Amino acid sequence: MTEIFINEESNKKPRVYYKKSLYLVIILATIGAFMFSMISNNSFKSNIRFLQKDNIFNGYRATLDFSKTNIFSSEIGISYLRQNERQYSSKFRCTGSENDIDAWKERLCVFYNTCYNKDTNQLDYFRFLPSKPKPIFYDAAKRMLYEFSKISRDTGFVSLSTDGETPYAPVIVNETYPTKNFTKLYHVHSLMKTHFGANDIGHGLWEELGSISYSMERMNIVDRKLIIMHLNKMENTSLFRTYHQYVIPALTQNSMVEFELYMKSFNTKYVCFDSLIVGGQMTILKNPQTKENYGREALFYNWRSKIIQYNGFDPNFIPKKHHIIITNKSDSLWTHPNAKRYRAIANLEEVEKFIRYTYPNISTEVIEWHTIPFDKQIEKLLHTTILITPCGGVSLILPMLPHGAHAIVMDYYVTMPLHGFQVGQSGSLDGAFLNHISHVRIQYYQIYGPNDYQFDFPEGRNPQNDASIIINTTRLQLLIDKALEEMELEE
Repeated sequence: MTEIFINEESNKKPRVYYKKSLYLVIILATIGAFMFSMISNNSFKSNIRFLQKDNIFNGYRATLDFSKTNIFSSEIGISYLRQNERQYSSKFRCTGSENDIDAWKERLCVFYNTCYNKDTNQLDYFRFLPSKPKPIFYDAAKRMLYEFSKISRDTGFVSLSTDGETPYAPVIVNETYPTKNFTKLYHVHSLMKTHFGANDIGHGLWEELGSISYSMERMNIVDRKLIIMHLNKMENTSLFRTYHQYVIPALTQNSMVEFELYMKSFNTKYVCFDSLIVGGQMTILKNPQTKENYGREALFYNWRSKIIQYNGFDPNFIPKKHHIIITNKSDSLWTHPNAKRYRAIANLEEVEKFIRYTYPNISTEVIEWHTIPFDKQIEKLLHTTILITPCGGVSLILPMLPHGAHAIVMDYYVTMPLHGFQVGQSGSLDGAFLNHISHVRIQYYQIYGPNDYQFDFPEGRNPQNDASIIINTTRLQLLIDKALEEMELEE
């Protein structure tokens, strides 16, 4: 700020001098006020407040007021090369191995200023012209690379599906960004392909759709008008309808679209993406490489909370009284033709009677989850303090339980080594995921031998997939009592 200094001098100076000085002061003050107004009107205004003083508790509270409609993806942009204002070049950023081009199945990337070429059916990546090519990747063995991986059955730059069998990569073109016959899409777009999700809510909810939520968090992107593009045809299953009604709106205000139909809806040769998310499809279930999900707890919890909140409930709700739910797994797409059940509780009726008799003051409910709409499932789980459930997909709704609830999940008897378990051990089918649902206490009902399970059909051989559990009520009571004691201590 400029300050005006007036030196004291003799009063013998002519009066004209003081008039001129007064005029000068007025002019400078006017200019100063005008400049201050201009600066304040053009200064950066943010709705993110840090350490805003709060009179409550006489302390400070850090507040992050993130707008749900903005995209926080601004990067440094400083003019140096005097690029033509109408010319865009593509760029990208990734997380994952940037020293091994072949580690593409876990790589997550965001591409900027790329265009889908409808004539060639490829995603065009535009080099910065007229400069010489620059490296895009630094492989430890192959050194600097100037092209993305060639797409084949076994190689790509990213994978669009959790099974790693959908390789994808843009194609670098030595052309300028289109100036005609193109459509530019400004909202964030995501391209993916489901693998198990059409028939398995566990994989669909926590891997395939969940990965979109995880990817946006990992890349620090927020856009409530995200467009999810499904690479293959969307199957018209009841589970997919559930996703569209109760899950996808937790991610975006827009419906999921089929990629091919979406591209055809634009009457231009090029369909250009301001931001395109690809890859990052996490495998968190039934993967020999994924023995645990260390560091992903917050991603799982935030995704769970988004779904609960969208469906009209409070993610932080805590019930005031105990309620026990026992899962009756009476329906599964994977049920063997000769079986009436699949991975269920074999002595369910006995277990129900025992719990009602032993804990008469606690409300108990047996539920067939497939008969209840998804939002009602969430509501019931939020009011549950103890969930007793077989393993597998039906157990993967337990992240919707409230803070401090307990889940008693059935193990299986291991007869062949898989997922880190050895023969004769008690295996936790989805333990690599459930172990990282940090707000719920997981207790595993262990299986000690053939007396603890019953094959679901005569030809059954593998207890993991072919058997239901015979629960020993004495052992079950031990786990229920432990849960009640721990929740009592927390009151």
